[in-house]
Amino acid sequence: MCSNMYRVATVLTLLFLNIGGILFAQKGADPAQRYFRLICLVHLTGSGKQGDPIVPEYVTEGTAVAVAAAAAAQSATTSAANPPKAAAAAGSPGGTGPAPMSSRPGYLGWAMQASDDGTMAIIQIVAADHHAFDSILADTRPEILVFEIGKTPPDQIQAEMQKHKANFDLTNFRVIVR
Repeated sequence: MCSNMYRVATVLTLLFLNIGGILFAQKGADPAQRYFRLICLVHLTGSGKQGDPIVPEYVTEGTAVAVAAAAAAQSATTSAANPPKAAAAAGSPGGTGPAPMSSRPGYLGWAMQASDDGTMAIIQIVAADHHAFDSILADTRPEILVFEIGKTPPDQIQAEMQKHKANFDLTNFRVIVR
């Protein structure tokens, strides 16, 4: 009988000590809040003809980096029998591939809405590495607007973008990357 009481007391003590960890465990981050994000107003480029789609500035550049990195990683995986060639393809010094910025270089995702006049686009760009945004952050043209989500107040972003698209709603303009 005494042995059972000790066993029950031990189990209750362990349960009591672990209850805080079970009840107050951290939840994962909201996918819409992960990574680095920009909201930008940029020009639309392209003619809209076959082979020359109309796309926002900077989007093809960042996407190309991600595609090149994925191709280099695939090449490195398939040529494991030849390590020097795989290292060169992955962007090592003297290699021909792009230098890796992070484990997920380039843009991970993007979304756009055309402005009311049809010459500009409001885009949201997502990247795992802040350096993926270097070119757009360096753009000093006055008509190009760039806001970092988390650094600029949402109401300021909303007000600026509504000058270019009357019914723009920042809360519904999201890119979710997993």
